[in-house]
Amino acid sequence: RVLFDGTRAIGVEYRQGGALKKAMAGREVILAGGAINTPQLLQLSGVGPGALLQRLGIGVVLDNPQVGARMQDHHGINYTWRMRVPTLNDALRPWWGKLMAGLQYILTRHGPLSLSVNQGGGFFRSDPSQPRPNMQLYMQAFSTLIPKAGERPLLTPDPFSGLSLGLSNCRPASTGEVMITSSDPVAHPRIRFNAYATGSDIAEMLAAVKYLRVIAAQEPLARLMAEELRPGPQVTRDEDLIDDIRQRSGTVYHQSCTCRMGPDPATSVVDARLRVHGLEGLRVCDASVFPNLIAGNTNAPAMMVGWRGAGIILQDAAHSV
Repeated sequence: RVLFDGTRAIGVEYRQGGALKKAMAGREVILAGGAINTPQLLQLSGVGPGALLQRLGIGVVLDNPQVGARMQDHHGINYTWRMRVPTLNDALRPWWGKLMAGLQYILTRHGPLSLSVNQGGGFFRSDPSQPRPNMQLYMQAFSTLIPKAGERPLLTPDPFSGLSLGLSNCRPASTGEVMITSSDPVAHPRIRFNAYATGSDIAEMLAAVKYLRVIAAQEPLARLMAEELRPGPQVTRDEDLIDDIRQRSGTVYHQSCTCRMGPDPATSVVDARLRVHGLEGLRVCDASVFPNLIAGNTNAPAMMVGWRGAGIILQDAAHSV
């Protein structure tokens, strides 16, 4: 947890090797735990929804319901086909294929392990009336419909040549939250995605998955595909497609906005210089400060926040001397 003297952050308390220790701050405390751990840590420190903290027996330093709220994330789904030509499934399914790919990468830095998990992609409009692309497209020259029990699916491709086309929504309107359930710092917080809670999100995804089949029907791709495996060509009605979206969609791990930036403490957690509203000596510097979820991948923007945040911290430190 963060330690406070009144409303000023003065250090952190942490556990190491079973012993409780403290580290005191010479100037300020900077949190960079990400969109899940940062709001969790703030709440454990008494900064967050006051009623929740009181119910868990945590002293309230600052009552701000926005801490952990308004979480946004991209959610994606794959459509999978059996192919008439070899894919990465054929190269990476057998143990000796994994071994050869590993040796190839170690010796030459080439081969299947030098590729991104998505070998192709882009952005498109689910409807021509959209002012800008609202869907991100992924192409994977492998498939993982039949995972082994207890093993990550990605480690064992299917025993046939497969290909997946996937997508995720760029600007979802639905928001979730991250809230602690205990004062125990090692207890997992409750993460509520609340995906597809709005009609607009579902309408966009429905139009988008239909477009995946349009892409698959184009040459030269169409002649390389033997059959659609998931969800299968029998799934055509809107209600069935929507049910499939809800059942099979998963996070793209772009959680953001749980300590969002903004000028008004009533609707945000940090200001434009990453300082936590209502407190002194405490900043947040990670993807949780995004005011809104960006349209694409969050890796580079999160790095940008780090670089920009470091510059802001140095500027403020120089001005305070």
